[in-house]
Amino acid sequence: MRLPLVRLMSVFSLMLAGAASALAAGMYRSVADYGANGADERDDTAAIQAAIAAAGEKGAAGGVIFFPAGKYYLSETLIVTQPGLTLLGEGRGASNDAAPFGTLLVLKADTVDTAIVIRDARFSGVRNLAIFRQGDRAIDAKKKSPAILLHDTYHCFIKEVTLASVVSGIELLDGIAPVVEDISIKNISGAFGVWLHGSGVTEGGRRRKVDAAHFVRISGGAAKDAPVEWMILGPNVDGAKVQDARFVAGSRGLVLRGGDAAKGDTRPKYIYADKFGCDHVSDEGVLIEAGNDVFMNNTWIGQNKNASGIVIGPGFTGGAFLTDTRVRGAGGHGLHVMGGQNIYIQNPMIGTNGTNRQLVPRGSTDAAGILIERGVKNLRVTGGGVCPLYESGSSALQHYGVRYLGSMEQAVKDSVRISGVDTTGNPVGFVPTGLSLDAAR
Repeated sequence: MRLPLVRLMSVFSLMLAGAASALAAGMYRSVADYGANGADERDDTAAIQAAIAAAGEKGAAGGVIFFPAGKYYLSETLIVTQPGLTLLGEGRGASNDAAPFGTLLVLKADTVDTAIVIRDARFSGVRNLAIFRQGDRAIDAKKKSPAILLHDTYHCFIKEVTLASVVSGIELLDGIAPVVEDISIKNISGAFGVWLHGSGVTEGGRRRKVDAAHFVRISGGAAKDAPVEWMILGPNVDGAKVQDARFVAGSRGLVLRGGDAAKGDTRPKYIYADKFGCDHVSDEGVLIEAGNDVFMNNTWIGQNKNASGIVIGPGFTGGAFLTDTRVRGAGGHGLHVMGGQNIYIQNPMIGTNGTNRQLVPRGSTDAAGILIERGVKNLRVTGGGVCPLYESGSSALQHYGVRYLGSMEQAVKDSVRISGVDTTGNPVGFVPTGLSLDAAR
């Protein structure tokens, strides 16, 4: 039954009145109303925290804390525990200490490394601002100190944020369905860009984990010798999706970690990565130390000179599905499968590896496009090509296209087989030669 027009207008009027009443009740607050002006170098921490606290007063939980364009200096971490509260800037601002064109939170030199902590909250988040750390003090390469921390949250978010010269980037510990979207990380110096993990088994016997995380459009760049691992997933991760991520320099692009199984930590599982890439990292582009059910599509690894491009470690149990994988210019092997089972690699394009003469001395025959350890079970490589890519000339020392370190009998027993893979141009295409089902026909 359709409502009469007069009734519909009445309902709409009530909705507008409710919205106006909510605004009048103070669901939208500007930090300027609490004494933060963003126009000088005085400490704005207390004023901003007062605005956040007001959002938690009886009958006024949630809403928006608005930061007009300007620089806001922090000497302590901002804490958010209220549900439904958004810290909203007026643009990402400058990524340094220059005059901002948007909202810039400045971590005062030698006082604080973490700008915002959202803890025990639901549907709260940070949006549309930048965070910059002052000072040029040396940073311990192992120091974590995230610029933003989500701890034990439910459907909380970090969107449209730039982090510049911070120690580490974003940490997500425990909780359900965090969303991190449109993030730029510049000139980072600490341990990680993004770290997603669960606490594991607590003293009371409860297992703490993080479920269903979603990362969209994440990018970062670091100094050439920075030790940062850009994205670390695990331990105790039960589902994560990474879409459109690209990083330059640093240590590693993507790492899956299992933690300490003796303490009850679990491997990360149900990991999906689509359009992930990294260039000029110093170690592995992708390192899967441990995990279950990993799906990667359209992965690009370029010019990592001190390690293999992608490594599936002995702690990986399976399965994995890697499609459209590109690895070019790794110092060791292109793809090194050390352990696991039920691994499917479809349409790889791997070449110009073995470029580090310390890892692969000139004249050696160690480097392979794909290296498979004995003990791997049920592995298929289909389509694509594993080639030396001649344009790199003598800098590439790749010798094997695909090399299996067990016997042919073991390969048949454990179902390790190759089909439709072009290895033209490698000194040795396949070892053992019967590894390719095409040759067996």
